[in-house]
Formats: sequence, C-alpha cells, structure tokens
Amino acid sequence: MENQSDVRESTRSNDDSSSAFTYLIAGMGIGAALSILLAPRSGVETRQWFANKCLDGLETANKSVRDTRRHMKVVLDHGQQKVTEAVEAAREAVGSLDDSAT
Repeated sequence: MENQSDVRESTRSNDDSSSAFTYLIAGMGIGAALSILLAPRSGVETRQWFANKCLDGLETANKSVRDTRRHMKVVLDHGQQKVTEAVEAAREAVGSLDDSAT
C-alpha cells in the first residue's frame, strides 16, 4: 500500500517535468518573438544580401584570375623573347665558328 508521501512525490515529479516543459515552450516563444522583432532585415532582404556577397566574391575571384593570366602572359612573353635572343646568339656564334673554320 502506498503511503501519502509516495503519492505526493510522484505528483511533485510530474508537476516539475510539466512546469519545465512549460518554461521551455515559453522561452522558445519569447526567443522567436524577439528574433522577429529585432531582426535587422526581412528574409527576402537577407537572402538578397547573401546573394550579393556571393556574387561580389565571384567577381573578385574572376578579377584575380584575369590579373594573374595577364601577368603570366607578360612573364611568358618575356621568357620567350629571352630564349629567342639566346638561340639567335647561339646561331650567330655557330655561324661565326663555321666561317672561321673554313
């Protein structure tokens, strides 16, 4: 047979868990209301801002790629010119050796 203290304890634990659940739901409701009231932008504005930032990032990356390509073209053209000059100098040196050998 249950005594009265056992009945009170089971009732108290049920009350504690239901009040904790009530506080949880109330806290979630208050948090949601505050986030809606204090949000700096609407959802549409936030998505638009995010899309603009992504597009700005892509534009910056594309600009960097274009600048790097231009720079590499200048470096390669300069290198090719040096190689061409070296080959011409070698041909002249070989030609002058052939002329002096004959």
